Amino acid sequence: MNRLVTIMLAILLIVVPFQGIQAEGAEYYENPPLKVIDQYLTDAALKHDVPPEIVKAIAMKESDWEQFENGKPKIGNDGAGIGIMQITNDPRFDINRLRTDIKFNIDAGVQILNEKFSALNDNEQLPTINNNDRHILESWYFAVLAYNGKVQKNSPIVKATGETNDEAYQEIVYSYIEEKHPGMGVYPLPFDFKAEDFTYSGWPNYRLSFEKDHYEVPDHLLTESKYFFKPKDVVFSAKAANIRTEPTQDSKAVKTLPKGVSEPVTILEDFKYDQSKEPAKFDDYDQFIWYKVKAKDGTVGYTSSHELKHIASRLSGPGRYETAAAISQEGWERGADTVVLATGIDFPDALAGTPLAYQLDAPMLLTETDKLPFATEREIINLGAKRAILLGSTSAISDKVRDQLRDMGLKVERYGGSHRFATAITIAEKLPVKGDTAILANGRNFPDALSIAAYAARNNYPIFLTDKSTLNAATFNELKKYKHTIVVGSEDVINQKILSGLPDVTRYGGSDRYATNADIVSRLPLGKEKAYIANGERFADALTGAVLAAKNNAPLLLSNADNIPWAVHNTMIKQDYNHYTLLGGNDVMNIQYELAELIR
Repeated sequence: MNRLVTIMLAILLIVVPFQGIQAEGAEYYENPPLKVIDQYLTDAALKHDVPPEIVKAIAMKESDWEQFENGKPKIGNDGAGIGIMQITNDPRFDINRLRTDIKFNIDAGVQILNEKFSALNDNEQLPTINNNDRHILESWYFAVLAYNGKVQKNSPIVKATGETNDEAYQEIVYSYIEEKHPGMGVYPLPFDFKAEDFTYSGWPNYRLSFEKDHYEVPDHLLTESKYFFKPKDVVFSAKAANIRTEPTQDSKAVKTLPKGVSEPVTILEDFKYDQSKEPAKFDDYDQFIWYKVKAKDGTVGYTSSHELKHIASRLSGPGRYETAAAISQEGWERGADTVVLATGIDFPDALAGTPLAYQLDAPMLLTETDKLPFATEREIINLGAKRAILLGSTSAISDKVRDQLRDMGLKVERYGGSHRFATAITIAEKLPVKGDTAILANGRNFPDALSIAAYAARNNYPIFLTDKSTLNAATFNELKKYKHTIVVGSEDVINQKILSGLPDVTRYGGSDRYATNADIVSRLPLGKEKAYIANGERFADALTGAVLAAKNNAPLLLSNADNIPWAVHNTMIKQDYNHYTLLGGNDVMNIQYELAELIR
């Protein structure tokens, strides 16, 4: 019994300081160690898809990361703010838990911040920054402002002079980010606010209102959170970075870059918290994290996060079915009611189906002819899909797959014809929305249709297929229903003579598949924020990636496995995309270091 009592007392000493000690009717609380608080803040931020840098800096401004002060729950100078996130007058949250439970307090604060960003539980939509990317720190500027209050003292500018209001709550929060992540470059902020952007109610509330609802900032001036890098991502290291044996400044450097030099490295694992000894005081606590990386020369080690810059992400799996599932997970992480399935051993049905999948907001997945691959089945379950559309006849996807899907509880429809040209017509007929233009591509080869698939989908243009020198009569009749025709590929791909009689023909093409890709991407541009890159010699990964590209209003670029063709290279320079996603593994897309040099 004595041993049991001893063990229980030991456990009590470990646990109770985080929750409070009862002593003669009074409770005494101690704050957890800084590393524990760091993890609490990070976990809550990631749970709500908020950059942890923002949450940690708000907690610094509100409380210096203190839930308790002098053994009691910390209460703000106004007598209302509670705990580490200084939650004020919100009846949704249990006040006793806000006082005594640090994790509950943090989660409540992050929830409130996220609601400000999403314009939930608020009567005013806050101004947005560019495309309001949640992982860009500057996107949260007005949400941070609103967290403290839309009042005159938080105006981004000094009303009397029009100069930056350095004392505004949100300005101080962003300066704290830079303080704890030196070299990150988030502060000073890149906004050019004008006096006419804001109005003030005056006494007694001194409310701040926004006269401008959107700001555009050059993308290179914006800062990406360092917590969302994934394994396989390619990033630039910090200049003169040390790659160390362990995630700590105290460990040995296995590689040190020269002064002023950064280098592309590949992320190998999810981030790790700093393992250095905890400092004696909060001011000395560094908040950055560490990533295990692999350098171009094969060196493997850890590098700190604060100066890493994204070059490219990668979506891949061990095979085409797994890669398609990875692409689906990237674009439809919250699920999808419908999935579109195409055969993984041929391309025409999937190409014609890209506009359909886009309009249905459905990921494109691949299947074997007679069996649903495990990766595809698992992804359908993860998506929570209720409906599956099969592209192609039973020779492409057999009824065995249909029956397997039905056994999973899905409603199954088939859009197919007796051959690829007929299947393309059927898919076009099933499009919920049809534009006034039709796309005509070679149905015997895939690169040219791939190049235009995302553009066609975004504009609700159906994709029809043809042989090089013979246009199917049924396809010809369908094309005549549209006002305009876009022909994809040079005359070596689609002969000019078969185009006679088609409405308002415009051709996009080049000397080879890469020149055609460059011509389409340059003359029919989509968004410039990001681009997807697929292997121009292998179709599988690009088929499913085209739907994701359309969903994100991004072009699909084609490349060789080991080098970027000159025509595409030049297009990338002219378009100046901010981010790239490689579709497929290193054996399919091994251009990350050439890409880094191009961006550099």
